[in-house]
Amino acid sequence: MDSKDTEMISGLHPVRRALEAGGRSCRKIVIESGGRNPRLHSILDLARKKGVPVETLSSGIFRKRFKSENNQSVVGYFDRRPAQDLDGLLQLAGGHPSPILVLLDEIQDPHNLGAVLRSAEVLGLQGAVVPNRRSAPLNATVAKCASGALETLPIAQVTNLVRAVEELKENGYWVVGLDMDGEADCGELDYNFPLALVLGGEEKGIRSLLRKSCDTLVRIPMQGQVESLNASAAASIVFYEAVKNRGQ
Repeated sequence: MDSKDTEMISGLHPVRRALEAGGRSCRKIVIESGGRNPRLHSILDLARKKGVPVETLSSGIFRKRFKSENNQSVVGYFDRRPAQDLDGLLQLAGGHPSPILVLLDEIQDPHNLGAVLRSAEVLGLQGAVVPNRRSAPLNATVAKCASGALETLPIAQVTNLVRAVEELKENGYWVVGLDMDGEADCGELDYNFPLALVLGGEEKGIRSLLRKSCDTLVRIPMQGQVESLNASAAASIVFYEAVKNRGQ
């Protein structure tokens, strides 16, 4: 059933969140026969209430068809998430007095990207901005790692992050990049204003031109022997500090 108009989401929590959110139609749910997890039964109940067709496959056929997926015996085919532009994201974020957005520069590991988006949603950010190219696509792996965040966190896809930064500045956002050589610890800033956090990719960090476009750079204080954190761990720390200090 995969096509340019649909995408597959796998796993108990991601499928349930996509059904509950209702932001896009579900074409079909496919389950492995004999599944005993109570959460699977709740998904089936929800699918039937919404009139979503459910297909049951024997364990052998199911595992052969979805052998590369950590699917917990359930997959769903949903309409593809409609693309959001930056102007639309700014309108949505404008309802918050001190919105926080995150710009993700060339995060190419879908597991890392999904984990970052999950942290952004859980910690209450107003949205994310990702580039159309040189980034992991918002696919089934990202959706699985995001654990439902793709259904509720507004995400804009843009052609050029540097131009996106300039547009954010024009709309009153202060742009803060996370960098090992940042001028201040991430917990020291006052975050009570519209904020755009910029996070770089797994190996190179923020690209030079985008780094220069930031209003300031912050760092995560580290005391151990390892030189850096992966993108998703670093994101969680900075998101927490921003949200915590925004409320003071």
